Amino acid sequence: MTTTLKSTNSINCWIRRQQCPCGEQKCYVRYEDEKVDESMSMLDQSVAQNVDISCPCVGQTFETDDEAFEYYSKFARKNGFAIRRESSRSNQARGVYSRMLVCHRYGPERVRRKLGKPDRKRDRKTSVCRCEARMYILKKFVGGAIRWYVKQFHNDHNHELLGDDQVRLLPAYRKIPDVDREQILLLYKAGCSVRHIMKVLQLEKGGEEGSQLPYIERDVRNFVQSCKKVDRENDVSELLNACKAAKERDAEFVYDFQMDGNGKLENVAWLYGSSTSAYKMFGDVVAFDVMYREISYDILLGVWFGIDNNGRTIFFGCVLLREETVESFTWALQAFLRFMQGRCPQTILTDLDSGLKDSIASVFPTSKHVISTWHIKSKLPSWFSYLLGSRYEEFVNEFDRLCSLETKRDFECQWNLMVARFGLSSNKHISLLFSHRASWAQPFIGGYFFARMTTEEYMKSMDAFLKGILSAQTCMEGFFEQVGIVANQRNQTRQEVFEDIHVKTSMPIEEHASNILTPYAFNLLQQEIVLSMQCAAFETANGSHVVRHHKKMDGGCLVSWIPKNERICCSCKMFEVSGILCSHALRILALKNYFYLPEKYLPIRWRRESSLVQSSCDEWSLTYQSLTSTLFAESSITKERIDYVHKELTRILDHVRNMATNDGVLNLETSPPIDARMDDVANESDFNSTWNSIQ
Repeated sequence: MTTTLKSTNSINCWIRRQQCPCGEQKCYVRYEDEKVDESMSMLDQSVAQNVDISCPCVGQTFETDDEAFEYYSKFARKNGFAIRRESSRSNQARGVYSRMLVCHRYGPERVRRKLGKPDRKRDRKTSVCRCEARMYILKKFVGGAIRWYVKQFHNDHNHELLGDDQVRLLPAYRKIPDVDREQILLLYKAGCSVRHIMKVLQLEKGGEEGSQLPYIERDVRNFVQSCKKVDRENDVSELLNACKAAKERDAEFVYDFQMDGNGKLENVAWLYGSSTSAYKMFGDVVAFDVMYREISYDILLGVWFGIDNNGRTIFFGCVLLREETVESFTWALQAFLRFMQGRCPQTILTDLDSGLKDSIASVFPTSKHVISTWHIKSKLPSWFSYLLGSRYEEFVNEFDRLCSLETKRDFECQWNLMVARFGLSSNKHISLLFSHRASWAQPFIGGYFFARMTTEEYMKSMDAFLKGILSAQTCMEGFFEQVGIVANQRNQTRQEVFEDIHVKTSMPIEEHASNILTPYAFNLLQQEIVLSMQCAAFETANGSHVVRHHKKMDGGCLVSWIPKNERICCSCKMFEVSGILCSHALRILALKNYFYLPEKYLPIRWRRESSLVQSSCDEWSLTYQSLTSTLFAESSITKERIDYVHKELTRILDHVRNMATNDGVLNLETSPPIDARMDDVANESDFNSTWNSIQ
């Protein structure tokens, strides 16, 4: 079992990057979650009392144990107490499978320790009072996915519950926001005392009393003391020593660094051996996150992520950069490319950043650069909420509608109409978004493979990983160790295999896919199979089909079917984007009496055989095994088929035995895997012209 590295204090010096992508320092970007945290921290009682957090109940489920903790914490905050993690159970096969979350006053009273003289006792108050309020959660597998459900819940307290003006002072709810942390450090470096800093912050929040702040003077003092302990130059040299020691322990560990003109460390990047093997199988889509920086060291953190065939986050590597410039980003990407032996990803996902855009264009010229709309939407409130006022929600709805358009012409035309409608023709942020439209607007990125890494679910998984490594650290060596611990935990989690699969429709296509795809991919396909049963198909004059829900009278998607090469293409482009066939395409396959999905629509990317313990040399073997399995299933239907297959296989075997054996061996290391994207792009123009003709 691995243990999480604990910090000596609760101060965290990592904050979100606040610089706006437009480049202006005065333009401050605030994210949605920060707004929620601040509103709760400022204790707006009218809002806090109206927050709808119902009492946890037995049987209630959560996606993660952290989500369960957060929900229970919000309930506790509203009802005048705090909670903590009391205990957990784990084993090697399942990892942590149970947790007990308790009231902060849970447990027996602690015996006071004696100090110095035998008759003197340490005069220290204790908060525990044998309170029995607790929530017990267990891990289970539902449809191949992990879920945590409430096994027991007790809400009986033997102590007084605090009012809103008192509960905020409990340590669990005292937090220094990112913006305040940065300002505290600047004021302290300017020579201000802690008391002076507190007065400045109180005045900024609109009051003279400390009740206006979500933290107390002691928290500020602890934060300042933790920053004073930072020895920047020595810590940086210790980081390089830690990398050298890791290289000695693990020959597959790789790192690189760059020194400035004065011989000081400028940038450093590293990754582990398991990341290299993971990249060979799942390096088709990579996310490069540069969301956080450390304010006491003034360095930027960049992390490379991926996703495996079970939908779980993969840690590829990370980098620490001194500057946020095109040159620094270029060095980081070049280092990553060297680590991965020059193999570029098909798609690279980033936040909106002009420096990153230029660096990616130069280092990864063959990769598609995509900006996740999740990142863009998180910036919309700080850009437009104050400017548009009561019309902001209307603007967001219109923005969401434009994001789902299918053609470039429609997008650009309706974008201009939206800009004129809301009077944003001279707005710099609207201009910035439009200039980057080729990297985020659906009509421009619809045919590229994302492996579902743009979904909110995956973004939450990335955020959970970052929170794991951005725990409070007072030195770079401690941060390096924490990254290794969390990355190792991720590797162990990825190796778990869940076989909890339930067939819903009993359709042959569903049963066939359940034996090939991972539970994660199969659940996604299964949802589309169920939806396909609710779709109606209408044949057009040229043999294509318009598919839509049976209750809708217009709209839908155009599906083109080419029997010659068993190619099916839908205007929604779901398969090209995710590697999972959409309900529209599945409806046509059922109409064509297909009982098994063609091999090309069961990409290796989402198959059970794709694992980190297999090299890319196994890809041909896995494809061969899948083909023979399908051949056996098809030939077993009639005796005539069995006789024909037996005859042909005997002929093929005799032919292979007589083939030459000295003409070399196929280099499977460089042979490409099955691609989840379209295999016949030449026909796409014909498909688009057909779709436009019936619009």
